[in-house]
Amino acid sequence: MRYRNKHVALGITIGGGLPNILYHFLNADFIGNAAFHDNFLYDPRFIVGVLVYAVGYIINRWADFKLRSLRKPKSEDGNLMPSSPSNTDGESGYVIPHGGLFEYITCPNYFGELVEWLGWTLATWSLAGLVWTLFSAATFVPRSRHNHEWYRQRFENYPSRRKALIPCIF
Repeated sequence: MRYRNKHVALGITIGGGLPNILYHFLNADFIGNAAFHDNFLYDPRFIVGVLVYAVGYIINRWADFKLRSLRKPKSEDGNLMPSSPSNTDGESGYVIPHGGLFEYITCPNYFGELVEWLGWTLATWSLAGLVWTLFSAATFVPRSRHNHEWYRQRFENYPSRRKALIPCIF
């Protein structure tokens, strides 16, 4: 995604980078040193895990694509182009996403990534995978709640039945 003229604080970058470095190290160490049995690729945990990961990946990529496609185009002079007043907040160009899982949850991109990590945990059947899935959940739950509240405050017509992260639950 493009972020023109936006700066991210160094603390946020480091705070996001360090857990990722640790996660990648732990998982690489686990995979490199694990004593998988000869038929592990046929193990139901591995097969189901890979399928769950693939479903999460598709959900995550689709949601990211959908969000990018909603960005309001700018005219040649750099001003935002007009859009439908019922689905936008006006000046900033933010739009209520619709379609697919956006009909049920505010953050299908976070949901998809959480499903990916759940699939990874199943496929590797590892403590390192479980720790990362729990860390991801600890990140996505408050972020999705914040995004959900932001949309509800910004848009009067935001769908009232839409949940934040998990369809029909949260």
